[in-house]
Amino acid sequence: MAGTLRSMTGFGQAGGELSGRLRVEVRLASVNSRFLEIALRTHPRLDTVELEAAVRPVLAAGVARGRVQVTVDFAVVARGEAGLVLHWEVAAALLTALAERPAGLELAPLALRDLLALPGFAEGGGELALAPEELQALLALVASARDAMVAVREREAAALRPQIAGELQLLASFREWLAAVNGQVRASLMARLRERLAALLDGAEVAPDRLLQEAAIAADRADVAEEVQRLGAHLDHFRRLLEQGGPVGKKIDFLLQELLREVNTAGSKCREAGMGERVVEAKAALEKLREQCANLE
Repeated sequence: MAGTLRSMTGFGQAGGELSGRLRVEVRLASVNSRFLEIALRTHPRLDTVELEAAVRPVLAAGVARGRVQVTVDFAVVARGEAGLVLHWEVAAALLTALAERPAGLELAPLALRDLLALPGFAEGGGELALAPEELQALLALVASARDAMVAVREREAAALRPQIAGELQLLASFREWLAAVNGQVRASLMARLRERLAALLDGAEVAPDRLLQEAAIAADRADVAEEVQRLGAHLDHFRRLLEQGGPVGKKIDFLLQELLREVNTAGSKCREAGMGERVVEAKAALEKLREQCANLE
C-alpha cells in the first residue's frame, strides 16, 4: 500500500473551554515553506513566547514542513474570575465624540483591539496567565486542530497522485525510446559518414578501417547509455519515495533537478530525428512534476 503523502497547505480548527473562566478557539492555517515555521497570534496580555515554545512540539509531532499560522482566541466565560473589568461607558463616550466628526471623514469600524487600546476602557487583570491545567487543555485543542489540518494536507496530496503518476509514465516512455534510439545510433552514424566522405572524396572508395574509426568516435560522443541508466535509477527512486510517503518533498525536488540534467545531457549528445520533440515533451513533463510536487511536505 502506498505511503501517505501530504501537501503543505491546509487548515484546521478546534475549540472548547479551558476552565470555568476561559474558553478558547484555535485556528491553524499552513502554506509552503522550506522548513517548519510557526507564527502565533493570540491575546495581547498573554506571554506569546512561552506559549509558542509549548505549541511548537505539539505541531512538530504531526507537521514536518510549512509555515503554520496559529491563531488562539480567548473568550472570558466568567468575568469576575478573569479579573478584568470593561468600562463600556468609555466606549460610549468615544462614539458620541466620533459622531461630531467633520462631514465626509470616513473611519473604519471600531474593533475590540481598538477599544482595548483606549485608556480607561479595560482595567484589572494584568497579564493573562494560564494555570497548568488550562495550558494542557489548550495544547490538547492545538493537537486536535493540527490533526484536522494534517487530514486536509493528506487529501490535497492524494488528489495529486494520479497526475504525478501520469507524468512519471511519460518520462519512463521517453527513457525507453531513448534506449531504443541509442541502439540504432552506430548504424545511422555509419551511413551518414559514408555518404559525407563519399561526397567529399568525389566518389572515391573510403577505407573501411577509417570509416569504422570515425563512426566509433562519433558514436561514443553520441552514446546515451549512461543517461538512460541514470534516468531509470532516478525514476525508480522517485516511485519509492511516493510509496514511502511522509515528508519527501525535499528529496523529490532534488530528484527532479537530476532528471532534468540527464534529459538535457541526452538531448545535447544525441541529435537523431525526432529527438528534439521528445526532449521537449520530457521537459514539459518535468515542469509539470515540479509544479505538482512543489507543495509536497
